[in-house]
Amino acid sequence: MRIESVTAHAFGPLHDRTLPLAPGLTVVSGVNESAKSSWHAAIRAALCGEPSSRHRPWHGESWRVAAMLSLESGEVVAVDRDLNDDSAPDVSRRLGLDRTSFAATACVDQAQLLTVLDSADGLRDHLRRAAATAGTDGTVEQALRRLTVPVEAVQDARNRLREAETGLAAARREHARYLELSAQARSASAARARLAVREHAAFLDELSSHMTRLNSLQERFGDSPPSGLAEQEALARLVNRALAAWRAAPTPRALTGSSAASLEAELEALPGLPVGETALDDDLRVVASAHATASAVAAAHRERRPSPPTSAEPSVLRGLATRLDPSCGARLTTASIDVDHARQVQDEAAVNAARSQVEADVAAARVQEIPVPNPLLRNALLALSCLTTLVGLLLFLTGRHPAAAGVLVAALVAGVGGALSRDNGPEREAAVTFAAERAAAANRARGVLFTADRALAEAEGQRAVAAEACRAHDEAVAGCAALGIPADRETLWRLANRAAWEAEHADLLCEVARTEKAVRVELAARGKTDPSMSVADLLVDYETDCKVRARQASMAAGRPRLVQALADRRLAEATVAEAAAAHTQALDLLREAVTAIGRTGDRPEDLLRAIAEWQRGWDRVLREAEDERNAWAELQTLLANGTLDDLEATLSAAKTRHATLLEAAARYAACPPVAPSLAASADSLAATVAELARCLPSVPDAEEAVETATAVLAEVTAEVEAVDLASRYLTAAREKVHSTITPALEDTLRTWLPTITEGRYVDAAVDPSSLTVRVCTASDTWHQASRLSLGTAEQVYLLLRVALAQHLSTEPCPLLLDDVTVQADDVRTRAVLDLLLQLSADRQIVVFAQDAVVAEWARERLGERDALHELTQVAA
Repeated sequence: MRIESVTAHAFGPLHDRTLPLAPGLTVVSGVNESAKSSWHAAIRAALCGEPSSRHRPWHGESWRVAAMLSLESGEVVAVDRDLNDDSAPDVSRRLGLDRTSFAATACVDQAQLLTVLDSADGLRDHLRRAAATAGTDGTVEQALRRLTVPVEAVQDARNRLREAETGLAAARREHARYLELSAQARSASAARARLAVREHAAFLDELSSHMTRLNSLQERFGDSPPSGLAEQEALARLVNRALAAWRAAPTPRALTGSSAASLEAELEALPGLPVGETALDDDLRVVASAHATASAVAAAHRERRPSPPTSAEPSVLRGLATRLDPSCGARLTTASIDVDHARQVQDEAAVNAARSQVEADVAAARVQEIPVPNPLLRNALLALSCLTTLVGLLLFLTGRHPAAAGVLVAALVAGVGGALSRDNGPEREAAVTFAAERAAAANRARGVLFTADRALAEAEGQRAVAAEACRAHDEAVAGCAALGIPADRETLWRLANRAAWEAEHADLLCEVARTEKAVRVELAARGKTDPSMSVADLLVDYETDCKVRARQASMAAGRPRLVQALADRRLAEATVAEAAAAHTQALDLLREAVTAIGRTGDRPEDLLRAIAEWQRGWDRVLREAEDERNAWAELQTLLANGTLDDLEATLSAAKTRHATLLEAAARYAACPPVAPSLAASADSLAATVAELARCLPSVPDAEEAVETATAVLAEVTAEVEAVDLASRYLTAAREKVHSTITPALEDTLRTWLPTITEGRYVDAAVDPSSLTVRVCTASDTWHQASRLSLGTAEQVYLLLRVALAQHLSTEPCPLLLDDVTVQADDVRTRAVLDLLLQLSADRQIVVFAQDAVVAEWARERLGERDALHELTQVAA
């Protein structure tokens, strides 16, 4: 494919400008801000689209480029690309590439060269991107390093899932218990509220009846007590005191729930606060991470063990690797051809030098044959002619005409003699000039002969060096065969450095042992000292112990709640015991009164019935007296609780209190009827529910944690499968691409590298596994290309990009090069340009440069198929 012309309708600073391109080499030269980089980007955008936003037009909204292209099939393609809404096809696909691979191979700009020169491994990384991933931001090796199987992540995900399921079961149990206790607490609160209403209603009725009774008794007796028998009064007082005590005695209630003994047993069963850590310590985590890292590094280093095994000494292996040179045969053939060519040139130079020397000798002899003119004689004759002419004129003026005529004739003869004495001067000057030219030509011919002799000597030296390299290579191959090892330099160097590998591996194992010892020391300080268990198992065991201690600490945290419940229960039991004692005392008083009146009975109802029968057994007088006494006793009893005004105030407060209790009981209207005995346990149940609510785990959070852990486990499992599959595909793709790219790159570098480096580097090798580039000097010394000077690295990178463009494209691909000689000196700049001119014979090359040397070279060397465009600064 060939680009005929590119038109920048609106691109950066360019507006409606056309750049024609020659079929061979086109050099675009100009100072800074002459739009060289803009033209470079415009050509790429016209072919592939997707320009950088920094090349948007300086003025207006239109962003458009066009190009005329010719294909090898004879087809002419016109591209008009609107970069604001690009729908034009990718023209680079006509070359078997796409816009990404075209940018990675055939298009070289300043930014890519600066990346190569600034980074230590920039050359290798750019080569990998161009060869393996078509110029993307990553390489297959970087992707493979990222695709590590997350084994620990799988185990962690499974552990988290088990922990989440355990937490969910515990949360559900706690939540069910909380709901059950909440229901019990609400029922107890409802029972207490309803019981309080009933009790207070009875108290209110009793208070009202007391007030009515007190009012009637005060009207009946006033302040005078009734008369009666002393004995009757004593019996009445005894009976009344017994009845009053019986009525005032509280009824013992039955307690529900756990007894104080059971709560004490539950409190004793609670575990104490655990001794030890409840979470993984940071110090232990740090040393465990260091141990895991050291183990991973040692395992990776073990995979790089040198093979196959051999008993040869490292010096022998290094010597064999140094002498191995697979390209020595080709160099010997090239050197032999160079010697024949140099000998032919030397023969021609010798013939030219001999011929030039003969011509110079003949010219010098000719100069010797021409006599040298005498300037003194010539001057004397001319002076004599002038003098005699003057004398003749004086004689002629004085009238001596015959004498004057003779003197004038003598002056004429002297003048003619002086003029004739100059005749051989021009001939001698021409002969001297020709002899000088021949002598200079002879000197130049001798210089050419000297140069040819030196070139012949150097070529013979190179042939001798190549022959010696072939002999050393054959001996090294035979030595490798005798040792049973492959004749490969890299393998030999790895085997020779086996001791260094073993030492380094021993250091790594020492580091693993040191970190393992540190982990075991940390674990031993925490009570984990089982030498039969691995460090990983000990860590898992220790983490399990931490979780157990954390659970034990959580259980121990419930001790204050149980202590409070036990105190409440003991208070309730003491209250019930006091009520039972008062009830027993009142019953004893009833029995005493019944005995005093001469009756018998055991049960309370029998005793009360006996007293009632005794009270009805008196005659009417006694009954009246008794009634009077009872009434008076009742009055005194009522007055003992307060006056009528006091009772009225108490009644009013009781009514207000009753309204409050009714309002409180209304809040539990929806609660079904429950046993009133539950009212006593309302406070303890409410405290228990409040304590549970404070530390109640969230069931939705636990369910979400289980779902999250399940999803994470599924993702990690899928990631493991995807990583394994991607690693296999990436490895196979890398090996296939590298095995195809490597031979083409090596052949290209061997052909072009000596030319652009003036013979300093004569060979190159590309590692198929890593695409690392190494170059060999004329003295058979190998260097990594990334460690060479900036200029040499730039030139190697340029050659590699040209080689990739040749290898990857299906037809000759144009090369767009922007300031590719920025780090080269004048000599190498010309060498690179000479090479590009040679390559332009079968492909189109466009070079953008600001160096004046490039423009000067273009004026001297470009031919009919080439072009030079010298740009001026664009208007600001």
